Amino acid sequence: MLLSIGMLMLSATQIYTILTVQLFAFLNLLPVEADILAYNLENGTQTFDDLPARFGYRLPAEGLKGFLINSKPENACEPIAPPPLRDNSSGAFIVLIRRLECNFDIKVLNAQRAGYKAAIVHNVDSDDLISMGSNDIEILKKIDIPSVFIGETSANSLKEEFTYEKGGHVVLIPEFSLPLEYYLIPFLIIVGICLILIVIFMITKFVQDRHRARRNRLRKDQLKKIPVHKFKKGKWIIHYEYDVCAICLDEYEDGDKLRILPCSHAYHCKCVDPWLTKTKKTCPVCKQKVVPSQGDSDSETDSSQEENEVSENTPLLRPLASVSTQSFGALSESHSHQNMTESSEYEEDDNDNIDSSDAENGINEESVVVQLQPNDEREYRVANTV
Repeated sequence: MLLSIGMLMLSATQIYTILTVQLFAFLNLLPVEADILAYNLENGTQTFDDLPARFGYRLPAEGLKGFLINSKPENACEPIAPPPLRDNSSGAFIVLIRRLECNFDIKVLNAQRAGYKAAIVHNVDSDDLISMGSNDIEILKKIDIPSVFIGETSANSLKEEFTYEKGGHVVLIPEFSLPLEYYLIPFLIIVGICLILIVIFMITKFVQDRHRARRNRLRKDQLKKIPVHKFKKGKWIIHYEYDVCAICLDEYEDGDKLRILPCSHAYHCKCVDPWLTKTKKTCPVCKQKVVPSQGDSDSETDSSQEENEVSENTPLLRPLASVSTQSFGALSESHSHQNMTESSEYEEDDNDNIDSSDAENGINEESVVVQLQPNDEREYRVANTV
């Protein structure tokens, strides 16, 4: 699961990078704003804002220079009058068209068929700039000239001072920029998808870690099955390993509750219980499991019944965990009885060793005396000793 999510995250990152690069490369070539530079007969210059259409050819990078002609009819919803003939073929003509009454693509297509190199569509009763579009694919395939949209105030100024009849001309200059609405929305969508994938990955990892931690901890019902004994000085002789709690390093006091683990290690209940229920269900010292794993729990009953059965595969030494069946008191009493038995046996062995050593010394002394005496005296002494 984690591997598939990691591969998905990698794929999402690669897709995001590729789309971002392609988006920037495409938008860098797409003029989303433009200016109209208008020149009159007195070399007066004025700049007007416009917005290119989403269909037709783009404006050239160096701009498009031409003479401005009013459309006839103004709405260009039907074929319009062609531009005037000029001896100088280097000059292009740009038509000024009024909005409304038909679609933008129809207006621009009629301007193209009339012989104009570009079209300027102006708003009516508003200076708002509109991005001109089209839904007719057949018409879009036929449009080859660029077109822009301007406000009504700009159109009135162009008609008054910069038309072909008044000796003016215009230059359509594209401005290559990246407006916020063109790249921010796709960027936010991609970032949102990546964030959602990251959140899903983090939630999945959290659930798996939580499940793993819960599986490695001891439950409350399992904790209650581990025996607890009260420590009493003088009553039980405690093994030296149980003199100090290995967790808090405090000596055991009378009345302290000690929890005896199956590995025979004892700890304060207040010390070992949080370890078992919140960290791991193993002994803090020897790392032996306190309870069998889930797979072993099913066979726990069978193994306990067969514990006393002996076969050829039975090990010579029992596992250390078998000590856990003894209570802490019984364990301490067994240690006490064993120590007393060993001490009594040790005293008897000492007495026997003393008697035997005395006897050996007596025999050695007698044999030495016998060897040093003459034969007659040796027989006499031997007879007396018998």
